[in-house]
Amino acid sequence: MKTFRILLPVIISLLGLTNQNIAKEKATEIYDAIIVPGYPFNPDGKMNVIYKMRLHWAFKLYSSGIAKNIIVSGSAVHSPYVESQIFALYLEEMGVNPEHLITETQAEHSLENVFYSLKLAKQKGFEKVAVATDLFQSGMIQFLGRKHKLEVDYLPANIGFVISKKWKSFTGTIDYCQAYMENFIALNERESKKERLHGTRGNRWMEENALTLNNPATE
Repeated sequence: MKTFRILLPVIISLLGLTNQNIAKEKATEIYDAIIVPGYPFNPDGKMNVIYKMRLHWAFKLYSSGIAKNIIVSGSAVHSPYVESQIFALYLEEMGVNPEHLITETQAEHSLENVFYSLKLAKQKGFEKVAVATDLFQSGMIQFLGRKHKLEVDYLPANIGFVISKKWKSFTGTIDYCQAYMENFIALNERESKKERLHGTRGNRWMEENALTLNNPATE
């Protein structure tokens, strides 16, 4: 088990690199929407490194016409700010048409970002969808989601492009108070480590949505 835990980050990174190579081949394809998982927000006046990577890459895919819409996903998980709403505020400030931004506010784990967003995509009639995030998370979602047979493509961030072209290009500010959640309780205070692991693996969502998944007529 210890050996597996040591090798896991390597496996995930390799999957991410594989996805990045595949993404280059899909660079000319058009997607109805991309899914961009959120990240905990800290109102310290600085843009987090993860934010830079995911937001610049999402904007690149949108502005170049590869993605028609952007689904930003994430609840208030580790800080009292709804992650998807924070991402939406930044992307709108960067120039994304608000009509092309869709916020998913329930997900608390990476796989849930995909599950809930795919459900939204289906409701919107989107057929071609991809996950667009940083290299490591892209590999992690593919690794953990392999048993769930996710019907989604992967467009992991081109690190070279983001760092060389966009790293210092955005200095905008947002009214983050719009995304503040009252009576917030952090995930690690609401769930045990075992429960959080259950959610990370996507098992909780699958259990809670088993009836809907097995009987589409109930949607």
